[in-house]
Amino acid sequence: MDATAEAALGLAARLDHALGDPTDGRNPASFAAAVTADREGRFPQHLCAAALSWGLAEHLIPAAEGGRLASLDACLALLRVLARRDLTAATAIAAAFLAGVPVWRHGTPVQRRAVAAVLRGHRLLGLPLGEAEHGVDVSADLRPGTQLATQPATQPATQPGTQPGMPSSGAWRLSGTTLLAGHDGHAAGTTLLARTGAGISAFLLLREAGPGDGWRSDPAYGTHGLRGSALGRLTLDGFPAGPADLIGAPGQGLELAAGTLPVARLAVGALALGALDTCLRAVLAFARDRRLYGAPILELEPVAVRLADVQADLLVAEAVMHELCRVARAEPDRFPAAASRAGGLVADLACDAVESLAVVLGARAYCATEHWHGIVEKMRRDIAVVAALADAGPPPGDLPPDPFVPSGGEGPWAEPLGAARAAVAGLPGPYGPRLPALLDLLDGDPAASACAAAWLRTRHRDAFHAGGAWLLLCLRRVAARRGEPQPPDPGLRRLALDRLGRHHDEGRLFPDSEVPQR
Repeated sequence: MDATAEAALGLAARLDHALGDPTDGRNPASFAAAVTADREGRFPQHLCAAALSWGLAEHLIPAAEGGRLASLDACLALLRVLARRDLTAATAIAAAFLAGVPVWRHGTPVQRRAVAAVLRGHRLLGLPLGEAEHGVDVSADLRPGTQLATQPATQPATQPGTQPGMPSSGAWRLSGTTLLAGHDGHAAGTTLLARTGAGISAFLLLREAGPGDGWRSDPAYGTHGLRGSALGRLTLDGFPAGPADLIGAPGQGLELAAGTLPVARLAVGALALGALDTCLRAVLAFARDRRLYGAPILELEPVAVRLADVQADLLVAEAVMHELCRVARAEPDRFPAAASRAGGLVADLACDAVESLAVVLGARAYCATEHWHGIVEKMRRDIAVVAALADAGPPPGDLPPDPFVPSGGEGPWAEPLGAARAAVAGLPGPYGPRLPALLDLLDGDPAASACAAAWLRTRHRDAFHAGGAWLLLCLRRVAARRGEPQPPDPGLRRLALDRLGRHHDEGRLFPDSEVPQR
């Protein structure tokens, strides 16, 4: 893990500390509070307010706009630590962040100041997920009355400086429907796409007027997860939009939206990884406390195998996340393709791992009477909805990834598997001789490449890394998920579980970092 990633995790640890102990039921930012709000279908306003009051809003605003956001690493780490407590709150804040990305990249100074003011006022933007009648296919053949289409406003005069593609009046009226993720019907605004004479264009819409302004929010779907912040249906009926509301040039909407997609994949991954963090800790505590025939069920081989596999899944997912963030900083031109190929892996790993953990809990996975078990039951539903928000399609065009930091400063992400082959040659101990065959087997696999890159940077941290045990644990899991059979390895599994238990007892906030929890 590089210095930027470690600094981001340190920042996230400060937020976690400020929010207090999540296992203390008296804490309004606790697991118990999250479960109660979920059961009652309430939005967790208390948690969002606490995080924003701590200063989270400033870390969603780029430094160029007077905020404190300097990299994707920091933003994603903060979302991850918030998701450890409540995915509903974390998803709403992530939606607000993603809705602002086109503005930070292509908006006018006035637009950027307006979005910054919304966040600093502890309000949130909604994130459009696609037209209500056409899903995410914004290029579908749209029918009048069902889409977010535009018509020229009925203003008599042409405004000076009208851009090509604008109506002669220099303004539009937006009508149609779209799905909105975020704080249900309470979004202060959104960035969305609409058809104009020049094609699909992007707009920043802030709801400043009262009832009758052409903006109506209605609950659209009741989801099994993220209760209290369900997908909303935004209906616009002649909502006015002028040149000042246009993001970029007319007709550039698809390009601007595609520029957000690689960042969105990582944001979804950060949310899913935060949920997995909590579920693994909860199930580990249960497996150590629950006794069968006089011994903890953690001693049972099926339970031990499952927990070791989930631990490996978490380490692999974390390596992929950190490596993609590093690519965004070091090789921005390669980031969209890298995110398209590997960005969805994190959410997939986390979803599968949470379901696997629920098997250990059995029927208790559905119980909400105790904070650990209750939060697992909630997060199982939440993570399924969150993962569905990630689009798996590749971004079109050659798009720069990270709007917050300049390119350069670190070496390129170049063939880490080859470098790892050279590093493991002659590695002493029982694990080194087994690594070359796995590295050859997984040649070209993005998850294996991310693990190799992560290990190369951390292999001198401790004996678990230096001897190759960390890398072997991760590569065996990558191979198994690809359908490559792996022989049993109780020694490595026991070593991994002992390390997991020790880090849990030490209060480590993240599993493979020196950052303390409190």
